[in-house]
Amino acid sequence: MFPMITTLEELHRVRKLVSGAKQRLAKEGKRFADVPIGLMVEVPAAAISIDSMLPQVDFVSIGSNDLVQYLMAADRDNPKVAHLCQPLAPAVLRVLTDVVRKCNAAGRTVTVCGEMAGQPRAFALLLGMGVRSFSMSPAFIPYIKECGKHLSIADAEKILQHALTLHTTGRVKHYLTEQLKRLSP
Repeated sequence: MFPMITTLEELHRVRKLVSGAKQRLAKEGKRFADVPIGLMVEVPAAAISIDSMLPQVDFVSIGSNDLVQYLMAADRDNPKVAHLCQPLAPAVLRVLTDVVRKCNAAGRTVTVCGEMAGQPRAFALLLGMGVRSFSMSPAFIPYIKECGKHLSIADAEKILQHALTLHTTGRVKHYLTEQLKRLSP
């Protein structure tokens, strides 16, 4: 999986490097596996142009920490602007929804990793978007499993549709908190 890809040209270059490595190994008589090529979507340019990159990859992983930081143009480690790095911000949700839908339409597995994958409110939205693979800290797994027990895909899709109509992060958070309380009292 290749990180920080911003253009299709970069993706072509890394595929060429992989192909060259395979040719060298074959020439040397060394065995190697045919490894799937993945793209880490963590740069807004990759998210925006995902449809042109999908034919070049076998799978996609969304690096939510970096993608949120770069979409919101705020350093998550800077206390003066870290509050802007909100994975539930309407702009982030719209971009993620678009990326996930395009990946699913192209038949590419899409995983979400980073802090967002382990947040129950975000989990509901990601499930509604069509994400079925999550990479998170082991400490979050019990919470997400519990959330998943009470949340159907149909419910998650309805929750997402309404959340996408909300215009502030505060409203999205409030709505999600209320929905999760309703589903799992």
